[in-house]
Amino acid sequence: MAIKFKEVSYIYAADMPYAFKALDHIDLEFAMHKKTAIIGETGSGKSTLVQHLNALLIPSFGEVEVLDHELKAGLKNKGLKALRAKVGLVFQFSEYQLFEESIIKDVAFGPKNFGDDEATALNKAQKALTLVGLDATYYERSPLELSGGQKRRVAIAGILAMDPEVIVLDEPTAGLDPKGTRAMLSLFERLNRDFDKTIIIVTHDNEIVYHHCDNVVYLSKGKVKYSGAAKTFFEEGIYEGEDLLLPKDVQFINALKKQGFKLDTFDLDQAIKETAKVLKNE
Repeated sequence: MAIKFKEVSYIYAADMPYAFKALDHIDLEFAMHKKTAIIGETGSGKSTLVQHLNALLIPSFGEVEVLDHELKAGLKNKGLKALRAKVGLVFQFSEYQLFEESIIKDVAFGPKNFGDDEATALNKAQKALTLVGLDATYYERSPLELSGGQKRRVAIAGILAMDPEVIVLDEPTAGLDPKGTRAMLSLFERLNRDFDKTIIIVTHDNEIVYHHCDNVVYLSKGKVKYSGAAKTFFEEGIYEGEDLLLPKDVQFINALKKQGFKLDTFDLDQAIKETAKVLKNE
């Protein structure tokens, strides 16, 4: 099973004077069981791309293969409910995904909607809330009482309760303080490492991409400009000519190289040791 985009284009308001092509002949494959980031400037097509993964959008042209489902332009695609059980999408503004009167009911809604009885759905909800760090004292609270970070955790728990194979997160750390960001990234690491989930993250934070993701997809004006290893993208200078804020480690080591230090590593600790050795010898 795989996730593949084959010559996919998507046009908003097609056949209208203000039609806009958000995706332009995308050929792309996501690695399963890995953590992949999607980056690019605002309007590059990131959110449009991920909404194809669970058929919130259907290609205007081309085909998307998601696990054992095919989404083809111009056809009435079937089995979308089953697909959405396998691919969970958490939007950037997670508060829009919360609508029940209590947290436990909100998280249990997904499993019930996919056929589980009340007891089974509640059990799955409790396990998912435990996984995101919310204990029983939160169960009967209203989602409206929560902080932004807590709402995001509840939204993620609602997806986890359905036990999807793929978890897609749109700007999951936006607006979080450093502690909340670390906790969120730790959760994603655990979901990938311990539960073998495929994690796809839309983000503007290249620190997250460099330090926490295996792969990166770089979009620009609806086209894929790079797809591959995240470390390679930054360390081999593939980003050159693009308006990107580089990870601090890469900025620091690039600055050392410009000063004449011959470094064969992007490991920060090792680079500092090599630089210190050169300075000592001089």
